[in-house]
Amino acid sequence: MLSWLFLAWTQPTLDIPSASADILDDPLQHDALTRLRDLVVTGGGGTWPPRATYRDSWALPLRPYDSVYRAMETSFAVAQSSLDNTHNRQLIDSFRSRMRSQLDLHINMEDVRSALEAQSEQSCSQSAWLGYFLCMSFLRHSYRWGVTPIVSEAQNEDSLEFPEQLELPWPYLMRHFGTTSPSGCMTSLMYANMRSDNRLEYSVTVGMPESHRSTEFWNTKLITEMEVRVLPMYHLFAHAIVFLEAGDMIAACDALKSANEILKMALKYFFATMVDSNLSQQIWMAYVQGYQGWTLGGVDGISGGQSLIFRTLDSFLGIRPFPAPEKEALHLPVAQRNWLNFLREYDIRAAVKARGEEGAAITVELEALVKQLRLWRMGHMRRMQPYESVHRPERKTMTAGISVVDASDEDHMIEHLKRELGQRLAQTV
Repeated sequence: MLSWLFLAWTQPTLDIPSASADILDDPLQHDALTRLRDLVVTGGGGTWPPRATYRDSWALPLRPYDSVYRAMETSFAVAQSSLDNTHNRQLIDSFRSRMRSQLDLHINMEDVRSALEAQSEQSCSQSAWLGYFLCMSFLRHSYRWGVTPIVSEAQNEDSLEFPEQLELPWPYLMRHFGTTSPSGCMTSLMYANMRSDNRLEYSVTVGMPESHRSTEFWNTKLITEMEVRVLPMYHLFAHAIVFLEAGDMIAACDALKSANEILKMALKYFFATMVDSNLSQQIWMAYVQGYQGWTLGGVDGISGGQSLIFRTLDSFLGIRPFPAPEKEALHLPVAQRNWLNFLREYDIRAAVKARGEEGAAITVELEALVKQLRLWRMGHMRRMQPYESVHRPERKTMTAGISVVDASDEDHMIEHLKRELGQRLAQTV
């Protein structure tokens, strides 16, 4: 009887990128490859990085959420921020009031509940789940802030009551993806937002000049393209473990040599792309970084440190300390955590060390990976400073990933961030 609610949640036909297809078609059987396949299938909807599908692939009662966001997106960004708290409170309250009206007008809660219950019981499209996760994350983040660039008037809020239309679906999404945060995450706000035709599905800079749209695009493109470029490296990491366990030291070493080459090219792309002509320093701080924060209930928003590439490198190389499980569960879906935890528990450097002299060549390749990661962290520490030090007087000093920083101005915030990044650099050995 409820089939009309979820018939649209079928698996669409997707062109699977070759690196993802290589993983899915790999005939080798090993726990490392099982975790990696699960990352591609259940973590990404059949590809990594994830390729979401959008409105037309969702159950009918869920599609109006897309309409609500489209109706609100043109009034979220303002060209000039105000320093007047009273004016900002009016902007925030007005935006939230209009979104509540749109939700009341378009969303049938009983049908939404029925669709989500049906979807939870059926074998349906993971790519559609990803698209819906994306839409709900954008709605929740825009409602949370009320205006972008974000302002201290919103940062001052200790708690916020969300409309029931935004609250009811969220536990379903958390259970499905295995996250625990009330906010969006790297997967929902960035990975799932990059379409296969190389544009963003949702935007927070609608109505702004092209420079704003370009900066928002390149911020997401950089993060997702890095995953595209290093997915073969993940595959090689899994192969290195398989070959090492089989005693094939030459094949394990060759896999890591190839992994080093892939990482070198990916990091070169990172620094070549993170330039002002793509990512405007002034615009990034105001229109891209801010809305990805959260700050409610002691929960932070997302940060580049949650990117899977750097978590994978740290996990594979045993760079400690590893994040606390409950903290990582806030923003990383379970398929990503399972992949990372396998690498941590395997501890390839310890396994190679136990082999003595026969593992010497492999150790050289592992140390080369560590060296590249150290060089990236040193370069990133320098490259991020102009972006994070832009003066935004309408808001308290903050980063999206660690909320409000205990710093009186941007210079002090940069010193705080340098200490944080410097500590991680010192641990990268």
